[in-house]
Amino acid sequence: MVEQHDPAHAGVKAGRVVGLLTAILVVVSLFRVQEPFVGRLVSLVELLGVDPGPSVTIYFYLYVGGAAVGRYALCYVVGSLIGVVYDWLDEPSVAVLVGIALLAGLVDGVVAAGDTRSLLIGLGYVFAWLCYVPAFLWLFEDGDRGVRRFEDR
Repeated sequence: MVEQHDPAHAGVKAGRVVGLLTAILVVVSLFRVQEPFVGRLVSLVELLGVDPGPSVTIYFYLYVGGAAVGRYALCYVVGSLIGVVYDWLDEPSVAVLVGIALLAGLVDGVVAAGDTRSLLIGLGYVFAWLCYVPAFLWLFEDGDRGVRRFEDR
């Protein structure tokens, strides 16, 4: 089976790296607010006249898992799109790639900082997106050498 090699494919793999990093950040940020989150949810459920039992805690863990999977999937898609833009721009300089990844990171970081009310978490998202660049270049160049080695035979 021949593995497809193009910037979008390398972008997907680099997006997975960012997805893993941001999934860890979302889990950390949610565990920071676990007690107030569960407390508010228990109050809401009790207001409806239902005994919450352990279901609220189970819901919290499902929520954390869903958020982590969602982050991973989002970065997977955005990483692929960055790879497509990189190809569409006919493989521009690394500075352009850094600019695109930084733009994605800033948008993601601003949303995360606003949601978590933590500048540190927001900066973590920005740095996670900056990790996209070396991962993308390593994957894209590694695959490019593999293609050249195959063509030389």
